[in-house]
Amino acid sequence: MNKKFAFVLLLLIALQVFTPLTAIASNTVLTFGWNRRGWLVRTQDAYLPYRNITHLGMNNPQNMVFGPDDLLYIADTGNRRIVVFDISTEQMVREVTYTGFQSPRGVFVTPDNVLYVADAVAGAVFIFDEHGVHVRTHLEPDAMAFGDTRFAPHRIAVDIRGNMFIVGEGVFDGIIQLSSEGEFLGFFASNQATRTFVQMLQDIFFTDRQREGLAARIPHTFSNVTVDRRGVVYTASMGHPGELGGEAIRRHDMAGRNTIQNFIPVSWVADIVVDRYDNIFAASTDGFIWVFTNDGTLIFYFGAGHIGGEDISGWFRSLVSIAVSSQGHIWALDGENAFLQSFAPTEYAQTIYSALSLFNSGLYEESAAQWETVLRHNQMSVLAHNGMGRALLYQQDFEGAQNSFYLAGNRFYYSMSFWEVRNIWLLNNLAVVLIFIVIFFALVSAIKHIDRKRIIATRVSNIRLRIMTAPRMQNIFFAFSIARHPIDSYYYLKIKQKGSLSGAAFHFILFFFVYMLYTTSRGFVVQFADVVDMDFTVIVGGFFGLFALFIVSNYLVTSINDGEGSIIDIFKLISYGLFPLTITLLGVTVLSHMITLNEVFLLNFSLLFGAIYTASVIWLGLQEVHNYSFGTTLKSLLITLFFMTIVLIIIFNLVVLFDGLVNFIESIGSEVYINVRGLY
Repeated sequence: MNKKFAFVLLLLIALQVFTPLTAIASNTVLTFGWNRRGWLVRTQDAYLPYRNITHLGMNNPQNMVFGPDDLLYIADTGNRRIVVFDISTEQMVREVTYTGFQSPRGVFVTPDNVLYVADAVAGAVFIFDEHGVHVRTHLEPDAMAFGDTRFAPHRIAVDIRGNMFIVGEGVFDGIIQLSSEGEFLGFFASNQATRTFVQMLQDIFFTDRQREGLAARIPHTFSNVTVDRRGVVYTASMGHPGELGGEAIRRHDMAGRNTIQNFIPVSWVADIVVDRYDNIFAASTDGFIWVFTNDGTLIFYFGAGHIGGEDISGWFRSLVSIAVSSQGHIWALDGENAFLQSFAPTEYAQTIYSALSLFNSGLYEESAAQWETVLRHNQMSVLAHNGMGRALLYQQDFEGAQNSFYLAGNRFYYSMSFWEVRNIWLLNNLAVVLIFIVIFFALVSAIKHIDRKRIIATRVSNIRLRIMTAPRMQNIFFAFSIARHPIDSYYYLKIKQKGSLSGAAFHFILFFFVYMLYTTSRGFVVQFADVVDMDFTVIVGGFFGLFALFIVSNYLVTSINDGEGSIIDIFKLISYGLFPLTITLLGVTVLSHMITLNEVFLLNFSLLFGAIYTASVIWLGLQEVHNYSFGTTLKSLLITLFFMTIVLIIIFNLVVLFDGLVNFIESIGSEVYINVRGLY
């Protein structure tokens, strides 16, 4: 019985080892996208693992691409061959071999089934016809312009005219461009060398001789290249996001310039492919697959990154290449494990692609309907709200578009929609507004004509005078006098003839409320932080803390430098002096709800003017109250700021030490509790 059991067990193990694996995989991948606040968050599943193909016997495969007949061409580098795989039957159709192959790493198939193979070790590009028969070989160009550049083709793409775009190993000048006959046409595009902060300091302070001893600064090389159905060239690069400037993926015009304006959040891109809808798919070396619209807007990305020794569907040890079939399935190549994984799009992803395709085709109403379906899957989808807004904008539903762009956090298109909404409102209501203005001036003129004996005017003047002459109101309205005549007004404030502590306190509280209103309630175009994300403890505490710290610091500094102002005097002069900025912040807050992005410069100019005006008024107040000259005032302010900085550093260190002490006491308490209770 034991022998039979052992035989069955060995048979099962043999079947497990030698039987080709073509199984439906479980859902182990995560999908992420942008939210309204610009954070990457989990979204509905866009792709699910579908098939794993392990029976092709590959060794260190490096690249793959779909042909026009949906056959998958794989550069099986370790076996020096090209595998042609039929995804429908999940069998190898044929293999392309050639005696000249040494390390075939890049493949590309044209619409007429001509196969191009890039071999870095052989230093050649091999071309085969649709039957896999070798046609010709292109070796290193002999053009003088090519110079002593090493010709080691790593990846290759071919446009509709037969021009070849080759990524060469160690080539920093750009993509090698050859004609259909193998003639060198030049270097297409290039990455720019970037400088780190340390390198910028070296450029500033090092001598010429010291700079000569530094390592050469060379740009990042391209990692891959592809051409879409229209012949547009796309490239991918590897490097840190800051070094690549958010341009790890580029779409080039004929001059080689990047035409993608959006920031690409991915780096270290190993492969790139463009589907028939012009969506961009990128594989990053950390095991994630990214999907972008043709203008570089992130749709979503998915994957689970790298793994250790376990083989789990949706995870990779070395993601080296991806390809997209005509059915929209993504096939991914794991170079280290030497097998294929495929991912099937969910209804969520298919609906997004349909909405994008309909919009690009000019079917805006149908596109909006598809975006509605996407929103039923995910109400907080920034991509869907942006798509809905653009569809409504092209249908001239400007209010609906404005609302969608608000939900998406898209200020640029929100501004465009608001511009149209505002113009429509002005066209519909301008006549009414003008009529009211005419009626108002007519009534004023009529009252003046009727009130020839100035009975009404006298009563109104008496009421106004009674209000203005009230002691408390005089103290409040004294801020207007300070704003217009600061030197004389601060003198009267100093000798206590005008102004009061209660009046100054009123303006301080007024400034605080206006400041909070400005911080939390500006128009969407200029309000970059949501209220729910604001830490009011920091905002309010920082406001009162810095205000009090400045007053105390300035008093301590001026008290030892023959300053005549007291703490109360400093508080009053600053509180009254903030009045111009109070009016500015209030006006900017109101106007921010009425402007577009094109008019934001008006708000910035107003803020700058208000800040400079307020700083000048407070400067004159400090000078007058302390009886200082210009130079002495400047010196006292610099010392005040230095003293404030020292105090803030001390407070920060005390907070850190206190947190450390609390954590230490908590850890000791926990250890004592565990030992006393005998929990170990």
